[in-house]
Amino acid sequence: MASSVIDFGLAPDEIVRGVKDAIREERAAMDAVAGVVGPAFGSVVAPLEWAAARTTTASNVAALLGAVSTDREVRDASDIARSLDHDTASGVRSDVYRAVHAVYTNADEMRKIGSEDRCLVEQLELGFRRSGLLQPPETRERLAAISRRLCDLEAAFARSINESCTEMLFTRDELHGLPDAFFDGRSTEAVGGVEKYAVTTRRPDYQWLLKYAQREATRRAVYVAEAEQCADNTQRLQEMALLRLEEAQLLGYASHSHYVMETLMAKTPQAATEMVSELRVRVMDHARRELAELEALKAADAQDAGEQYRGFFCWDKAYYTRLAKERRHRICEDALMQYFPLGHTTRGMLDIYGRMLGLRIAQVDGAPVWHPDVAVYEAWEADSDEFVGHFYLDLHPREGKYNHAAVWPIRPGFERPDGSRERPVVALVANFPAPTSGAPALLTHRNVVTLMHELGHVFHGLCARTKWARFHGTRVERDFVEAPSQMLENWAWDPAILRRISAHHKTGAPLPDDTVAKLVASRNDGAGLATLCQAFYALYDLAIHSATDAGVDVVETYTRMRSDITLLSDDTHVCRIAALSHLASGYSSRLYSYLWADVFSADMFETRFVKEGLDNPATGRDYRDTILRPGGSRSAAESLELFLGRRPNSAAFIKSLGLDPR
Repeated sequence: MASSVIDFGLAPDEIVRGVKDAIREERAAMDAVAGVVGPAFGSVVAPLEWAAARTTTASNVAALLGAVSTDREVRDASDIARSLDHDTASGVRSDVYRAVHAVYTNADEMRKIGSEDRCLVEQLELGFRRSGLLQPPETRERLAAISRRLCDLEAAFARSINESCTEMLFTRDELHGLPDAFFDGRSTEAVGGVEKYAVTTRRPDYQWLLKYAQREATRRAVYVAEAEQCADNTQRLQEMALLRLEEAQLLGYASHSHYVMETLMAKTPQAATEMVSELRVRVMDHARRELAELEALKAADAQDAGEQYRGFFCWDKAYYTRLAKERRHRICEDALMQYFPLGHTTRGMLDIYGRMLGLRIAQVDGAPVWHPDVAVYEAWEADSDEFVGHFYLDLHPREGKYNHAAVWPIRPGFERPDGSRERPVVALVANFPAPTSGAPALLTHRNVVTLMHELGHVFHGLCARTKWARFHGTRVERDFVEAPSQMLENWAWDPAILRRISAHHKTGAPLPDDTVAKLVASRNDGAGLATLCQAFYALYDLAIHSATDAGVDVVETYTRMRSDITLLSDDTHVCRIAALSHLASGYSSRLYSYLWADVFSADMFETRFVKEGLDNPATGRDYRDTILRPGGSRSAAESLELFLGRRPNSAAFIKSLGLDPR
């Protein structure tokens, strides 16, 4: 490969040793900085940041392997490495702080360095204060203990989700409605002389059953099993919420949310809550009309079966949303899948991203990977021989693997001490259906949207070009980080793009024009209820983390808020929040950011790409240079205003839901 290759074939002891070595180097850099006479940016801040970048890469490799390895010992080593990394922070060293503070308060020094350098000094200074360094020794000791305990809880929370997998057995009749492809190659077991099919709670099976299983009892059973398999996480979340509150108040903040949002675009929990609540009100009538339609479908099914209608529940939404869409638009989702073989669709998307962003992308063989399913790609500048970075695609489920879809930043890009560049590495991890004996891996259109979204994060990580690793790629304000990826979901609904990324896996024919038109027309089906579900997660997260006293109860709050906001009933009393990995992976008090970023993504798409063309290379290049390239080296608000030519507004987002923006 064109840049230094990361070794992912590490033994458990090598994972831990790699992080320990990076920590030792970082501590040596801190020792040297603490002894500097006449602190200046080049002798204090730069060495600290270069050392931190090395630790970041070692820790990111360990974290990724903990999420994707099939080896339990590797996953255990990842947890140990995470704990080690958590204890390194320079923020606990007052001697290092004094050196940084001397630079921060030196007006002449701050005036002569560049804007990104000044931003780095300011963030380091703020970080020291937010870490509690200025607190009394006994408070710092308690903060360190809280930090270690939170690290352990978050790792256990994530492991519980990744490793939990319930297997269930259903007869063919109980699985009535599932497409034939679902049964291809599926293992069976004879129970009392009756053949039953093995189904798991992993993403592909779970989503197939909720969308296609005609028997409500089957949908309910898999819904409950998936929620209950990591029930211990509710107690972990309760403890995390209380520790986060204690930590924030020791640092002088009213709540965890107040602490978190100091560095985000929203700035206050009130601003985030008001935005989500206003949106909830805007879509409520639309969502109620959608729900009434779905309830009528279920009631009619009950009547046809001679059964009593007993209500509409959470496990009914995906099934009847699909049914309503198919009947209204005469679309068969199973038929759509035949046009989205994973290999062809992925290549098509990469070609689109390459042309849009001015990149040349090539798959490479022979690089060390963590599993045979993993594909490796390089990105180069399209108009030169300059290497940009490389990325990994790990797209199918397996035992012990992270159970959703996400992108891991592995190595940030930055300017080395000798002036050369370290090139970035990122990994996309997903759980799309695997190939069967009768067909290649096929994507639902929802999978297509997800893949387009996650690739947006990949290219944010590749196209950023910052001087310092701290600002690289997706290391922007967390309530902006989803905006670029959410904007790129629009490409999965464009007729010309759909024809380019589709090819029937048997005939090679693209999606027929009439099918494309029907699919595009169906885009907003279920948007109201889907938005309410997003609003619930956001408001729930804000509720438990904006609490200012220790009386918060994460289960009671979930039960009280869920049906009121989502409009969906649930008589099982399971707490599905235990399976929401975001609450343990850096999104606490930040789940609102998906809806917050939706506003920006819709505005960028409508204002620039709709008007100037999705394939307009000038627009794509401006997007790359203005939104992706700066990373977190300047505020997202500034980047947005430069790209839009004005301050953003919500009109395009409301319009994108099919509602009147006035």
